[in-house]
Amino acid sequence: MATQLVDPSFVPPPHVDPAGVQHCELFDRKIVYDNPFETIIPEIHKGPAAFYADNIMFEQPGWVVRRHADIRHVFSDWEHFSPRGMSGFPDLIGEDWVAINELDPPYHTAVRTVVNKFFAPSKMMALEGQVRQRARDLIEKFKDRGECEYLKDFSINFPISIFLDLYGLPQEQMALFYDLEQRLINGTSNEMRRDALLEIRAILLEAMEDRRRNPTDDLLTASLHIEVDGKKWTDTQIFGFIFTLYLAGLDTVTSNLGMHIHHLATHADDQETMRTNSYMGNVVAIEELMRAFAIVSISRFCVKETELAGVKMMPGDAVICSTPLASRDPEAYDDPNTVKLDRRVNHLNLGHSDHRCLGRHLARRELQIAHDEFIKSIPSFKIEPGFKVPFFLSSMMHIEELPLTWS
Repeated sequence: MATQLVDPSFVPPPHVDPAGVQHCELFDRKIVYDNPFETIIPEIHKGPAAFYADNIMFEQPGWVVRRHADIRHVFSDWEHFSPRGMSGFPDLIGEDWVAINELDPPYHTAVRTVVNKFFAPSKMMALEGQVRQRARDLIEKFKDRGECEYLKDFSINFPISIFLDLYGLPQEQMALFYDLEQRLINGTSNEMRRDALLEIRAILLEAMEDRRRNPTDDLLTASLHIEVDGKKWTDTQIFGFIFTLYLAGLDTVTSNLGMHIHHLATHADDQETMRTNSYMGNVVAIEELMRAFAIVSISRFCVKETELAGVKMMPGDAVICSTPLASRDPEAYDDPNTVKLDRRVNHLNLGHSDHRCLGRHLARRELQIAHDEFIKSIPSFKIEPGFKVPFFLSSMMHIEELPLTWS
């Protein structure tokens, strides 16, 4: 891990020792061709338990904590760490709406009590047939070709199609939604990200107005009638909610699927294990894949002076909770860099404490069904010979392209 600063003129806050400031390549927003789970992440785990970096979120400086236990602590310590403002999206367009995952308790607790019912396990189980059919329809288009570009042909379209179904939006908007989400999350300039957010905002607000005029049995219509603590939500609050679901529902499942299939395509023994496993055996295996290839890094802001992992954190300090680091922590897992498909494991890939992913039950069903249908339909597959896989480093790590071949 490089220790020099990208900008030699960078000056850390007074309570941070300049000699200990590092640059963290994991958040560089660039493509690399070596698997970061085999290179960058193990190197970070050789270093200090916490260090100040100049580049944790869109070039914002802050603390990187690498240990599973410390990241778990930050997620659950509301007294010292707040999610408020962590995305910076409202600031991009000069607004003050709040995404649901940026709320603090006790209001956040009250909100989750109301909205959890939309994603209850029983409701997600009821979607199984619909979700499975979406997977089958996509696979049917390429299964006899002997090849596919996994992201373009399957893992991008699959979760977006489910999102559109839940919101009652036309499947024809699939490409548009993905393009906007990519420009917002992975845009290389604030102007690009701002333009994408304004377009997303306009589409979602128009959909809200349409549901007021033409209510249907979908999640978007239900969102218009949310009441918390006896007060009906304002349009600003409703938008914050549906924007959160839009953002979480598209990229996270796609990125997880890409990482998982990359591993199976490069580890024929694990692929064969999943091919011969029972369905429940693969439920366990997928949890291990989620641990081994966690992708999301989430910010918190220190709101009260505290000490963690041997460093002093002051109000205003940003802290990055990187689940890729937590999931490869040698102090938390035996042989963390080896994938063991029968390992029964707890992980932080879908968050922890009150801020566990709202759609985690749906995300798990999507991953389980996607893997089940793909492995059942496609014979032994591998990455196209000679292809160098591009890994994108950021707060949402993902693979940019994954061409597969099979007999």
